[in-house]
Amino acid sequence: MKKNQLALIFLTLITMLAVWYFKSPSAEEKEDDPTIFVTNTKNQVLTNMREAIRKERSQRLNELNDIIADENASIVSKTAASIEKDELSALSELEALVEIKVMNLGYQDVFVHSSSSGTEVIVLANESSATAALDIINLVSETFDKTDNIVVNFMTQDQLNKA
Repeated sequence: MKKNQLALIFLTLITMLAVWYFKSPSAEEKEDDPTIFVTNTKNQVLTNMREAIRKERSQRLNELNDIIADENASIVSKTAASIEKDELSALSELEALVEIKVMNLGYQDVFVHSSSSGTEVIVLANESSATAALDIINLVSETFDKTDNIVVNFMTQDQLNKA
């Protein structure tokens, strides 16, 4: 065999192994975790709040995965579970995006949680202003499509530790 043919065979083998790896069930489990960690956080209280939301959503994703994997589940329930799973993933991504955008405005740390009742934003800051709150509300409104109720709370480190 020529060297070119041998190189082509090895390249094909490596490509096939890569496709097999990404299509294997263990790779799919890793992709199901929609959590995006904001790495520049300084406050343990906000980090704990993020972790609680992540655990709650992870548990819900596991329930949805069970519905999708159930052989006896109907197509309608599997489709609904898949749609809800995609919505949870998108929601987590949008929350992390808003946290980053608000931190880019110059705040120490931010926690964003969106649910069917509205969006709550907790901003770690030493001082607050109506203009800053309005800027954050506009940012949230631009990012989330269906948000009617937006609450922005400015808190100091001491207030967060007491809460």
